[in-house]
Amino acid sequence: MTKFQQEENSPVQKGKNFEMKIEKLLTDANIKCEITGRPGDKGIDIKGIKKGVKFIIECKNWRTKNIDRSIINQIEGVLSRQSNGTIGIVAASSINRYTPGAKETARTL
Repeated sequence: MTKFQQEENSPVQKGKNFEMKIEKLLTDANIKCEITGRPGDKGIDIKGIKKGVKFIIECKNWRTKNIDRSIINQIEGVLSRQSNGTIGIVAASSINRYTPGAKETARTL
């Protein structure tokens, strides 16, 4: 395997690819957004706005780890630093990646 192939298959690159897929889905649906994800992004990978409603997305393209309530708590913290009415979203590659605790925590926000 070449160094390029290793970098292309790295967890960081897979995460970036997932962010680009999410951004493309949104822009294809005429939703204005931009990728902001980078090291130290403080939990915001994509920012956008639709019909005057701002949103932030934290992308998790995890294959072996599930999204637990700590990730939901993190996005809640990020939202506390955003303007009122901003929606927080945690995007995953599968609905099965969310633990029951994460789902319950998200429902109560």
